[in-house]
Amino acid sequence: MVTVLKNWSMVYLFGLPDGSNMHQRWGRVVIGEVVLDGKQQIKPGSRLCSTSILRSPGNLVHTRNGDVYSLFGEGNSLKLPVTQLARLQSLESPQMIAAEVGESWKSDAPPV
Repeated sequence: MVTVLKNWSMVYLFGLPDGSNMHQRWGRVVIGEVVLDGKQQIKPGSRLCSTSILRSPGNLVHTRNGDVYSLFGEGNSLKLPVTQLARLQSLESPQMIAAEVGESWKSDAPPV
């Protein structure tokens, strides 16, 4: 079953949990607002953060645990250190986290 998300952000995570190797891509997650959940487990309007993404052909996102998300409308992508993953999972705004973390950690991160 597919979960449709709007107002989404694709977040590329870099580094290791100890804050080292910021040039190394750890993975990515998507965070967004639920429009429709095919499993009917998440209410429309709720926000969610996916588990680690396996692949994302077109506007479909497949996670490592088998969830599938359809990205609806315009979204954005950004880079964050993996040390911020817990904040994303607690549904803090990726843009607010990026503003707080700043740009200095990106000096070793490759382009998205």
